[in-house]
Amino acid sequence: MQQTIRKWMGQTWKRAGLGLVLALGWVAAAAEGVTIAVTGDIYTPDAKVVSDAILAQQPLAAVLLVGDTCNGKTSPLEKFKEIHQGTYGRFLSLIFPAPGNHDSLSKPPFSGYRAYWGSAAHAPEQYYSFDLGGWHFVSLDSVSFHDAKVSGPRQLAWLKADLAAHPKQPVIAYWHYPYFSRAKHLGDPKMKPLWQALEEHGPALLFCGHNHVYERFPPLDAEGHTVAAAKGVQEFVIGPGGASPIKAQAPDAPGPASACFHGGAQHVGFFVLQPGGAFAYTIKSVSSKGETAVVDQGQGNISAQ
Repeated sequence: MQQTIRKWMGQTWKRAGLGLVLALGWVAAAAEGVTIAVTGDIYTPDAKVVSDAILAQQPLAAVLLVGDTCNGKTSPLEKFKEIHQGTYGRFLSLIFPAPGNHDSLSKPPFSGYRAYWGSAAHAPEQYYSFDLGGWHFVSLDSVSFHDAKVSGPRQLAWLKADLAAHPKQPVIAYWHYPYFSRAKHLGDPKMKPLWQALEEHGPALLFCGHNHVYERFPPLDAEGHTVAAAKGVQEFVIGPGGASPIKAQAPDAPGPASACFHGGAQHVGFFVLQPGGAFAYTIKSVSSKGETAVVDQGQGNISAQ
C-alpha cells in the first residue's frame, strides 16, 4: 500500500480524449493533477460493470471505497472473495477502503473485512490517513464511531490530532454513514462531531456511501447552512458500486437539499485533484449492461488553512 502511495505522489497525468462534454476546467486540472475513483456499497452482479467502468478510466492513482465493500447479508471472508473475484480484485493495489455496516456482518465482527483487505484495513482501529498528489486523505470508521462509546471518542481525538499535523494540505475525508442525505436511510446525526472536526480544521471534501444513490451537497457547515467553499465541508454520497440502487429521495426528508440527486443506477465518481486544492469531478451512472452516462460534473477549489 505504501509503495502505491509513493509511486503516485506528485505524478503528473496527461489525459487525452476526454470528450467535448467535459469543461475546459476539467481538462486543465487533468493535465496537472492525479485522478481518483470513488464508490461504495458493492455487491453482485453489478460489481462487474462498475469495476469495468473504473478500469476504463485510466490512469488512476487510487480507488476509494466508502464502506460496505461486501454488501451481503453476511460478510465472511469467502463472501469477500466471491464478490471481488474478477471485479474490484483486479486492482487491489489501488484500493483504500473504509468499513461499512455490512462489512461487520461476520464472526467476529469485521473479521472477513480485515482478512480480505489485509494491511489496507488498518486493523484494529480501521481508520487511517495518507498523502497523495498534494492532498491529505483521511479514512474513518463511521460504524464503530456510531456504535462504540469508547472507540468513538478515541477516533475523534485521533482525527483532530491528524488534521492538526497537516495544516497546509487540502483535505479529503471519507467514511460510510453520511451526515446529510435525503435518500432512504437519511443522514446520521451521530456523524456531527466528525464533520465539526473537519470544519474547524478548514474546508474539506467528504465522500460517503450507505444510501445507494448519488447526492452532491453544496459546501455546508455542521448545521446544514450553505457557506463559502473556503470554509465548509462539501459532501458527496456516491454509490452503489454493485448493490441494488435506490430510485428516489425519501418523502419529507429532513436536512439541507442536495445540489444534485440521481437514483436508480450504479454510480462511480472520478475526481482530478491539483496540489493546491483545485479539483474537477465527473460522476457516471452505470447500467447493468455496462452503459455509462455522465450525471454530474463540475469543478471547485478549497484552500487549506
